[in-house]
Amino acid sequence: MEVYVNGEFMDECKASVSALDRGLLLGEGLFETMRAYSGVIFMLDRHLERIVAGMKTLGFKNIPARDVLSRACRSILATNGIDDARVRLTITRGTVTAKEPTVVVTADRYHGYEPELYAGGMSAITLRGYRISGSPVHQLKSTSYLPSLIAGEQALAEGCHEAILVNEKGDVAEGSFTNVFMIEAGTLFTPPIEDGLLPGITRGCVLEIAASAGIEVLQERVSVSRLRSAQEVFLTNSLLEIMPLTRVDQTDIGDGKPGKLTLELREGYRGAI
Repeated sequence: MEVYVNGEFMDECKASVSALDRGLLLGEGLFETMRAYSGVIFMLDRHLERIVAGMKTLGFKNIPARDVLSRACRSILATNGIDDARVRLTITRGTVTAKEPTVVVTADRYHGYEPELYAGGMSAITLRGYRISGSPVHQLKSTSYLPSLIAGEQALAEGCHEAILVNEKGDVAEGSFTNVFMIEAGTLFTPPIEDGLLPGITRGCVLEIAASAGIEVLQERVSVSRLRSAQEVFLTNSLLEIMPLTRVDQTDIGDGKPGKLTLELREGYRGAI
């Protein structure tokens, strides 16, 4: 596969960044994982808007122009001759003496999760100690990803697909790699950003789809007990799209099957692609 590094396309085996890059040494970087369908990257503009905002928050100098980043992300597909793909854009501060950030774009063929998983839904455990309400760090899609990785590995070790991360107040923040939604009496709920979560691109899209469909949407605190007793729960990210969550802490959500409203929203999301 060809990859993009600082303005050039090259074989992945020959690509390199400085050993003094602060992204490597300190995790001082940001990334976006995007989904391409039939050669078109879904919500590319929103992904770029978020990573540019993140660079400004971190005080990066000489931030790359969005049109340059857009061309790099779109060109990686054509360069590798792939249409359905997972595209990752990574930007670090670079070295201490670098005049510009380090920009890397990669892509690989991707066709989504197995249909059987959507039919049965995912399972999850809840974990405390990985999210803090009000923290600005959680609002950045940072390459400093260890807390999420550790939580995700613990979920896998317990035979589950995901870890639902609970903040110091006992409220659900997000999954280790997803945003969380629940449904009660036909109303859609999701934790507010200030509870310690990343404002996901797919999360935002789902909020818009639900609102346009006349579904009441509320962003408010969600306790663990409330999540477990919800009628329906689902997870979102760019690769999952909308994934039913049918079991939390060994407790079935609803009847233990994907719910009607979850499936309707998934259909609406697929229609927006």
